[in-house]
Amino acid sequence: MMNSKRRLTRSSNRILTGVLGGLAEYFGIRPLWVRIVFAILTIFPGHLVFGLLVYLLLTVLIPEDTGTSKHSSMWTNSQQSHSRKVLHDVTEEDTDKK
Repeated sequence: MMNSKRRLTRSSNRILTGVLGGLAEYFGIRPLWVRIVFAILTIFPGHLVFGLLVYLLLTVLIPEDTGTSKHSSMWTNSQQSHSRKVLHDVTEEDTDKK
């Protein structure tokens, strides 16, 4: 029996939704191998629609990792990662004097 409690979640090591990365983390293997096997099984003649439906179903059923807050840099704008600027002691004055 295994002593460690593993939980299947979508991973931050993601290309689209993190499903395959989460499966790889759960089973303790490299995500590249899971992605290759999934791609081969999905493009096998007659299995494309089934593979896509399984992927979408897993995306809905597998919860997001609670520590996952960012997507792959492939899908985000790199400028969004900068910290937000905060203004202090701002006053407003009318510049249009009549």
